[in-house]
Amino acid sequence: MPDQQNLSTDRRLRPPRLLRALAGVDESLLREVWHERARHTALGGVVLGTAVIAGFSMFVAVSQSLGAVSLLPLLPALLWALFVLNLDRLLVTSMVGSARRFGSLIMRLTVALMFGFIIAEPLIMRIFETAIEQHIRDERSVQLDTLRTNLVKCNGEDRAISPTAAVSPECRDYTLTFAVTPGSTQRELAGVRSEVAALTKVVTADSATLKKLENDAMRECGGGGSARDGFSGRRGDGDLCRLRREAAEKFTRTSQVGENTSKLAALRDRLGALEGSLSTARADFEADRSTQIDQRVAEARSHQGRIGFLERMDALHTLSGSSFALFVGTWAIRFFFVAVDCLPVVVKFFGGTSGYDEVFKLRAGVALRTFAERMTTEERRLAEGYLAEQDEIERRSRMRRAEHELSLTEHEVGLHARRGDAVSAYAAELLRGAGGRPRSAATDPVPPFSSTDGPQARHQNLRDYHDEPEGPAESRRGGTNGTHLSGLLP
Repeated sequence: MPDQQNLSTDRRLRPPRLLRALAGVDESLLREVWHERARHTALGGVVLGTAVIAGFSMFVAVSQSLGAVSLLPLLPALLWALFVLNLDRLLVTSMVGSARRFGSLIMRLTVALMFGFIIAEPLIMRIFETAIEQHIRDERSVQLDTLRTNLVKCNGEDRAISPTAAVSPECRDYTLTFAVTPGSTQRELAGVRSEVAALTKVVTADSATLKKLENDAMRECGGGGSARDGFSGRRGDGDLCRLRREAAEKFTRTSQVGENTSKLAALRDRLGALEGSLSTARADFEADRSTQIDQRVAEARSHQGRIGFLERMDALHTLSGSSFALFVGTWAIRFFFVAVDCLPVVVKFFGGTSGYDEVFKLRAGVALRTFAERMTTEERRLAEGYLAEQDEIERRSRMRRAEHELSLTEHEVGLHARRGDAVSAYAAELLRGAGGRPRSAATDPVPPFSSTDGPQARHQNLRDYHDEPEGPAESRRGGTNGTHLSGLLP
């Protein structure tokens, strides 16, 4: 017996039986059509293959989302494979009858369109992974170069000279903040240059005028020149010579040529120093700008991170739009996986109604009819039980009403008994007062009730009292005074 149990267990664990179990086959029914075992075994293999492809697709999708291959995606991949396996098994098992088979096929094809795209997309991205990743790296490089260009353009010489200048709308996201700019040095240098230029003109004009006055004085004192040019022509320190010397000296004092010349020399020294400072400030500004730009670019590069799933999908869409061959290839792969996902139901549908399906329908019909008969029997049994219970309730209700009526009758009898006792006591009192004898209990017509009697005993005594024949009028009324007493009694 244990050997037979072990043999049965081994048979249940055989791969063909497991594959047929995936197709929803009942081995007890399949024994009747044993020649279809290979067909249903193959159908179970198709169901298993679809689930394996779905699980692998989920593994690839999760791995691409995480950006690295690890064991973590195994759990969602396994759950997804089990879900698709159970769904295919449900649809294949439920395809019994032409109408239900066709409805199941339409529903499965509709679901397969969605599942096919979901399952195919990660696999397509895995197939074209090299081109997709290269495209993404190129796009990221272009984005970083564009960022660097915009940062340089929006933080140029104008920002260096005037940091508070208005920012154009396209540069609002690319402005940098600088602690020190060459703007102040540039403005100071421009002021010194304008001052040097103006002072140079004054010094040049004053120097030319002074030199002319000094030359005229030298010619006058040296006897040069002619009377036509305003010279005397006499050598020596004459009046006109002294006048010309005094004019040159006076111009030197009033025009401040020396002070202006010294000031101009100082300004030129200052101008040279500012030009050196400006060069240093510009170099510092450019170094600071380059450092900040490198930091912004490095920050943008760090935000890019690993290539994710959505980025791959966008790159695949872009590449498909730019290459007709890639477009056709991606859609061919998509339709292939849609077809693979529909294989279980398609194979079941186009395989027609098998002998197993006929046996299944017969067994299902027998089970339904048997269940209907069992339910009818159970309904009748419950109805009979409810009727018996209703009869019992009605009987108990009648008994309670009879007991209630009996209690009322006993109460009325008790009231009559107490009234009779009161009348007898009152009559005896009247007889004693009139000199007669009291009525004895033997001649008293009041029924013999006792306070210790139960309700049934009092009821029986009352009946005996009413059924007792009447005696002589004299004995019932207490002698000759009965008529008189009867008139006195109520």
